[in-house]
Amino acid sequence: MSATKPTTATGMVDPLTGRAVRRHPDTGAYFVKASGAAHFWGRVLDAVVFLVGYVILAAIAAVVRESMMNNGSTLGFNDGFWLTLYVVLWFVGLFIYGMIWGTVGSVGDAAAGMRSVRIKNGTTAGAWLGGWRAICWSFFPFFVVMVIAAALSGGGDDTWDPKFAAMDRRSGIAKGQQPVPDPKAVAAEQATSAQQQNLPNLYGQRPDARP
Repeated sequence: MSATKPTTATGMVDPLTGRAVRRHPDTGAYFVKASGAAHFWGRVLDAVVFLVGYVILAAIAAVVRESMMNNGSTLGFNDGFWLTLYVVLWFVGLFIYGMIWGTVGSVGDAAAGMRSVRIKNGTTAGAWLGGWRAICWSFFPFFVVMVIAAALSGGGDDTWDPKFAAMDRRSGIAKGQQPVPDPKAVAAEQATSAQQQNLPNLYGQRPDARP
């Protein structure tokens, strides 16, 4: 994450949210990361939506199996086949949801007013990469811990993938407003300037004082 900060930081803030404004290195376009809280709850909603969808598919598969068992079908009693089917449904479902996430955005993105984009140019992952990124959720048991950590730190990075960030679509920048100088940076600059101007007066000496 730290490798991208020197190339994306602008020293300006969003006029609407007050959060730091960054720049896509390849395009020069401004963007603002979603807040940590928005990113957290957006991803939580994505997880809930996917789990509800998976439970529905699993329930349909269970009904089909029950029907096959009642009809005396051998396949209905094949535990290995149905276990494999449930696993396949999990990953296929994740991939399809990821395809949607990587193109038009997920349900969590829409609810949180954000969009996962490449830091370097602001483009989305696309269907293929979006699907594989969603699959990766299943191989990162600590994903939830990382999302919580991001929420507490106020960051909008897409946690384990440093090439992507959750862009705030409700920020002033996203609405076409121009960034403004960071008040903290301006105050620090003024303090430094005042300190430098007062340096010649140290120990009661004036700039034109003679020894």
